Amino acid sequence: MGKSVYKPFPRDFFTPHPCQWKGKQKAQEPVIFDCTECSDSPTVIVIFCLPFVVSLTILEERNRLFMTSEVIPRRLRATRPGGPPRSLRRHSSSSVARPYPLPVHDHGTTPTLFRTYQDTPGTHLHSQVDIRYLLDPSAPFDPNTAWAHYSEFVTSNSRVPFTPGEHLLFMERLMAAVEPRLGERTGTAVLHKWGHRLHSVLQKLEVGSSELAPEDFRKLCFSARISAMMGDILHAVHLVKEAQRHQSMEAGRAYLIDGYRSIILLVHLREGCTAVLDFIIREWNFLGPYVSSHRDLVVGPLLQGQLESLRATVHKIIAEVPNGAALLSSGRNRNEEDLMHTAGLLFQSYLTEGLLEGAHAVMLQMCTRGLPLPLRHQLALVRALAKANLFSLANEVFSFIPPSNYKPYLSAGLYLHARQGNITRAEVFFGDLRSWNCLTSIDKAMLMHAYAVSGHVETVVELFRDFFPGENREEEPTIVHYTTVVFAYAQRRDFDGLNHWLKTMMEDGHTPDAHVYSIILESFASQGEVDMVATVLDQMRAANLQPSHIHYTTVIKFLAERRDPASAEAIYKRALHEGITPDRIMITALMNAHVEAGSWAGVIRVFDYLKTSGHHSLRLTIEVYNTLLKAYVLIGTPFHTVSTLFRKLQKIGVRPDAYSYALIIQSACDAGLMNIASDLFVEMKDRIKRWEPHRGIDVYVLTIILAGHLRLGQKLQAKTIYEDMIACGVQPTPITFSQILQAYGNQGTEESLRIAETFLQGIVQGDSQRRSWTIPGSLQAALEKLHSPLMSVYSKQRNPEAVERLFQAMLDAGGKPSLVSLTILLDVYRRTDNIKAVNEVWEQIWKLALHISSVDKLFKEDSASTSPSSRQSNMLCLPLSIYIDALSATGHHSAVPEVWLKARSHGFSFDSHNWNHLAVALVRAAELDRAFAVVERVILPYQRQSQVIACVRDPSPDSPLTFDMTLPNVDNPASESRLHSPKRRADAVKLATKKSKHNLDGDSDDFAHPLHVLHQVLPSWNMWRPHHVILEVLASVLRHLQGGRVVQPVGVTLQLPSDPEHIASRSRTASDTLRRIYNDYPSTVRAVLLHERAISRQNAISKVDDGWR
Repeated sequence: MGKSVYKPFPRDFFTPHPCQWKGKQKAQEPVIFDCTECSDSPTVIVIFCLPFVVSLTILEERNRLFMTSEVIPRRLRATRPGGPPRSLRRHSSSSVARPYPLPVHDHGTTPTLFRTYQDTPGTHLHSQVDIRYLLDPSAPFDPNTAWAHYSEFVTSNSRVPFTPGEHLLFMERLMAAVEPRLGERTGTAVLHKWGHRLHSVLQKLEVGSSELAPEDFRKLCFSARISAMMGDILHAVHLVKEAQRHQSMEAGRAYLIDGYRSIILLVHLREGCTAVLDFIIREWNFLGPYVSSHRDLVVGPLLQGQLESLRATVHKIIAEVPNGAALLSSGRNRNEEDLMHTAGLLFQSYLTEGLLEGAHAVMLQMCTRGLPLPLRHQLALVRALAKANLFSLANEVFSFIPPSNYKPYLSAGLYLHARQGNITRAEVFFGDLRSWNCLTSIDKAMLMHAYAVSGHVETVVELFRDFFPGENREEEPTIVHYTTVVFAYAQRRDFDGLNHWLKTMMEDGHTPDAHVYSIILESFASQGEVDMVATVLDQMRAANLQPSHIHYTTVIKFLAERRDPASAEAIYKRALHEGITPDRIMITALMNAHVEAGSWAGVIRVFDYLKTSGHHSLRLTIEVYNTLLKAYVLIGTPFHTVSTLFRKLQKIGVRPDAYSYALIIQSACDAGLMNIASDLFVEMKDRIKRWEPHRGIDVYVLTIILAGHLRLGQKLQAKTIYEDMIACGVQPTPITFSQILQAYGNQGTEESLRIAETFLQGIVQGDSQRRSWTIPGSLQAALEKLHSPLMSVYSKQRNPEAVERLFQAMLDAGGKPSLVSLTILLDVYRRTDNIKAVNEVWEQIWKLALHISSVDKLFKEDSASTSPSSRQSNMLCLPLSIYIDALSATGHHSAVPEVWLKARSHGFSFDSHNWNHLAVALVRAAELDRAFAVVERVILPYQRQSQVIACVRDPSPDSPLTFDMTLPNVDNPASESRLHSPKRRADAVKLATKKSKHNLDGDSDDFAHPLHVLHQVLPSWNMWRPHHVILEVLASVLRHLQGGRVVQPVGVTLQLPSDPEHIASRSRTASDTLRRIYNDYPSTVRAVLLHERAISRQNAISKVDDGWR
């Protein structure tokens, strides 16, 4: 690679080559066969309801009103909340089982949202079929086939196929098979058809005596369900009420519950969740004890299944109410008792379905209105919020509960503070439990957990041995206690200790469960170990433990930290193929993967998907909004826009948390508005103190403000903040120290660098044993953060000895070579023209990049449709530009296309800096046509493309996946967000503030609109453009050619003949080249001329006045 032999470049070297993808075949449309049975609806229907016949007349006008939903279908999004997220129905290959199986109906369900129950075409029926197979509960049951066989038997035989009891059993099986499941949008015509069919069976039964026999009672309940199926809800309710008057046995209650459940399902299907809520409140006398959590409700085993099914159905439907707190405050229920029942049902439904923010809001509204809420419900909410890490809400709810020595209260307090790692408060509640002699095994585990969260591994082990001494144990440790110790070691990333306790746990007879694997998976993911993450997943499957959405969320978060959204989406698709239903946390993690990588279109698509999904479990919470705000901050959005979005949160009922405030403070600091940042910090402390009274000052927010002052050169203010941190006992992080070191290093003087190195040594060596400044398990990353600022300063000063000294000090302290540190080494060797060292370091970078970017082991068993096609695309961009510059500057021109094509063949993408550096390298190689072609055919087209704001944005995507729509392509430009560089982000804020003007104004309810604008126009302002360097180089080339001189490769010394003939020949060659450039690359020539003109104007303005006027 190091040879300077000149070779011509491949003809299509700079031309992007799109990868070939095999798209999915278009699915064939299913053939629809209409059933001719019962196709004509009679105008008068006779339904058996009591020992006498009731005539129910359905007018034609009612029929037409009833059919309106078929003519003008409702939007699926608004009426399908009970169904699975639409990403599960993206392709037929990702269809999965229904997430809400109903216990009463154990028959097969269709995989789509709409069930049409098409009559089976071409079914060969004959009289030899044993019709009694329809009664066999173990036999497969298809409603269309069953009805066809039953109809043929009735038509061809004069005798009745079943006894009255058997007819009811047959009806029950038919009803269970065709009744709409929760979340399905069964068509009105289909329900009508089956209602007529079931009614025709019911008519064949004999009328009972004057006393309502058990079979007649069942017929009455079936009549109610049939009426509901046919749309006559009022008559259905009348029938179940009539049945209530005759119900005496538990079996009768079971049929009544089934009748009510059918009515609830069909009310939900036709009128929505709020209508169901109103219906239940009206029927509270009967339904209340069953749908609410009455502890004193005792039922037999016969009823248990029906009750669980009814309660689950009701809770899922009521949880679809979008804003229960607003519903309560609207005065909808005038009756105080109805209001209390409504609030209680909303609270229980939200809590049961995991909509904890909704349950919290309902509870606040109940407190405002003075409505009682049982203590057990409040404590259950505290535990659920704490388990979901929603500590601000959990602390607020717990503060509402009067302190007591009630055992559940003390245990909940211990659980809450242990989850937060608040050792002081956890010890208080643990001591109270011990003093009242009501400690349980779980309480001991929670005290251990408090120390584990705080990183006190030795104390966790000590507590374990105190609670469970080796000899004369009063109780044996459970898997929970072992898991807590394993978790403590995982927090520290001490894999030796982790393996030791895993072995001890297994020797004690406890097999690792899914939670243990989750802890191990998170530990390896935090270390960036792709191979070990894949191994843990494989071991889970080998142990017959299927990874859940929790495990896949961990992997997606891991890939997000690597800024690899393509692989994150591939893992998401893999989870779908394995039948996993993604929750909001999993989808938000996918959104964050796009944020980290600067894949702004992906961020918008995931947000729009969540916003329009309609599924109650995918509502927009503060975590989702925080992820969107993070995108705004990282892309460099003007502070005014970020502030406007932040203030909108409370208007829409979303409470900002500490992370929300950290983001808005970061935006203010990026804009240089330090006074506003300080005001926001004061506001944050006031609100967080009310929400989380025991929470300390956040070191990350203080670090953000400190860095903002340092960037503006306000060292006194920064020093004050640092001293306040130390005085308050707040431990600075490596990022805090890094900002201080960078500020000293940027001064560039010998004195400032000496102070910085002394400060660095004091940090690393002064606390070498405990190293309290390290994040658990992240020593290597912390050491890199500490050493890289000064290494970068010395690199710019062309001081390789100082860079090597700091690099070695980092290794001696326990660090490892990383892409960041190796890139700094590469840069300093480039600046000092040490091409041998450049090549040696590049080989290390290449091997490390291949290792880090490879995710093959995560997808080794996956099909091509779910595996990502490229690596972490922008990982190699910076070192590649440095390496290309070093090679071309030292005359190693033939190595440039080799390394470029090698990187491309391994799946790495290139950003605008790479293409600009390539153009310079091509000029240095005297490949003038190719240099102009790079600008003409790559850089300028991407610039023009980014300048056009797309008018089309899918407001309701049916999937959160971006690369399903635009497949990842190695020739697409790598993401170029300024992301985590404060200086580049601050520059972007200034540029966006200057140029955006009113373009960011849009729909006030559309939180993603400004990002939709910014992600398309910002690249054209700042990134995808020809850099000044290449424009000046190309201008020099044009002047050179205009002077009749040819361009010679850098580093190649040629003795050109000086005779007139050769001079004329070179002049003709230069003229031909110039003419060809003007003809073939007009846009590039125009860009060069415009640049020269702009430079001339700037020089004229800044030229010193020489006295002439």
